[in-house]
Amino acid sequence: MVFSSYIFIFAFLPVMFVGFYGLKYFKQNFLAKLFLVLGSLFFYAFWEIKYLGILLFSIFTNYGIALLILKSLSKKNNQAKFYLYLGIFFNLVLLGFFKYTDFFLENFNLFSKFFQLDFSIPLPHILLPLAISFFTFQQIAFLVDCYKKIDVKDLEENTFLGDSKIDFLDYCLFVSFFPQLIAGPIVHHKEMMPQFQTLFYNTWIQWDKIAKGVFIFSIGLFKKVFIADSFAKWANNGFSIVENGGFLNIAESWVTSLAYTFQLYFDFSGYCDMAIGLGLFFGILLPINFNSPYKSLNITEFWRKWHITLGKFLKDYLYIPLGGNKGSKILTLRNLFIVAFLSGIWHGAGFGFVIWGALHGIAMCLHRAYGYLLESFNWQKSAFLQSRFYKILCWFLTFNFLNLTWIFFRAENLQGALNLLQGMFGIVWVELPEKARHIPKLLAHLEGRNETLFYLIIGFIVILCAKNSIELLGDFKPSWKNVLFAGILFYISIVTLSITPYVEFIYFNF
Repeated sequence: MVFSSYIFIFAFLPVMFVGFYGLKYFKQNFLAKLFLVLGSLFFYAFWEIKYLGILLFSIFTNYGIALLILKSLSKKNNQAKFYLYLGIFFNLVLLGFFKYTDFFLENFNLFSKFFQLDFSIPLPHILLPLAISFFTFQQIAFLVDCYKKIDVKDLEENTFLGDSKIDFLDYCLFVSFFPQLIAGPIVHHKEMMPQFQTLFYNTWIQWDKIAKGVFIFSIGLFKKVFIADSFAKWANNGFSIVENGGFLNIAESWVTSLAYTFQLYFDFSGYCDMAIGLGLFFGILLPINFNSPYKSLNITEFWRKWHITLGKFLKDYLYIPLGGNKGSKILTLRNLFIVAFLSGIWHGAGFGFVIWGALHGIAMCLHRAYGYLLESFNWQKSAFLQSRFYKILCWFLTFNFLNLTWIFFRAENLQGALNLLQGMFGIVWVELPEKARHIPKLLAHLEGRNETLFYLIIGFIVILCAKNSIELLGDFKPSWKNVLFAGILFYISIVTLSITPYVEFIYFNF
């Protein structure tokens, strides 16, 4: 059950909405909270019921460790740090076991074969539980914040985090709230619990938030169903060919890479919009997680706008503890590379993700080193660096770097990524059709149509020129114009779903 499915839109969501606000209307706040928790757990179990046991095991264990940390802090018995390390170790082992076991064993077997050893370990083929990367990081952040007792005074007033106790139902809701459970944003207790407490003590329906929720949910649904899934057809066709050892002509190669670059953009952007919209349905404002990253003029700016909450988590709980930028320049570059590299590994178990993370780490280091160079010569405010030409050049280099590195992110094997890159740069030349001026002939292997080029042009226009959905939401006012706009997008999305089956969000795989 995904956000962009009939069963979610016309069954699960209405039941949750009516049930939640019905209980609140009769001032059954505890039951309303319990209903929201149970509904969120049902939403998670709908994918695969055995995943639910893993989620609950993680919740119970982290809840218990958090209690131990707070109890140790209140008694000042110096055991809190041990419990914190125990909690971090537990979460990383849980994540590593399910996400990386097959990857490590597969490469161990290759290593053994290389040295002509006579043994190999059978791969267990462990299924990856949905959202484990997200709820694991979320709970690591919670344990660290418990140890640091951040914002304890404010949270005590909301009866969530006191000196030695945590309300279990509140904690379950914090972890499992279904709009953000599957693919983020990665939320913090200090962002969520005050909102939950206010919500449960208010009996009225916040119609302004619901109107905004419908508006941005419709935009996100349209991005996912109509735009992202359209690009997915060409991207999937192209990558399928190169992953199986084939090659594409130069036009097909570039269309394949750009199609995936746009598919990923609108898929993740659509998810983030829909998550924010669903949160607003229940009076909760989730943090912004996506903010026009393809407009970025450098790689650092990109990571401030793409998966914002992941970047914030890595900064607060990895980059700063490593020393951040407070040490020497060499140590700062080291820290930047480590964070970017681990971000790649977090996304998936495979050499493609390793290479993608390493390339982004190198790019982050080069950009910071470039900044050091400008600073040493005092060139930051030179006329050339402020010129439009320089900014366009920066965007061009940044976008093409992203487009090329996404290939390693997407390809299921390294050979496929290399085959596509060879086609893009003419290293392996595939003859163009005689009537190459006709798009269907030129993009025959991708099943491309005349509209393919149109979609690519529109994609560039939307990401570079149009207001993003967060800006539109900020300007939102209830009006017939906005009702019509959201209604048209919603109608087109629903009709599109009736023609083609829904496709899971890309970030569900991580």
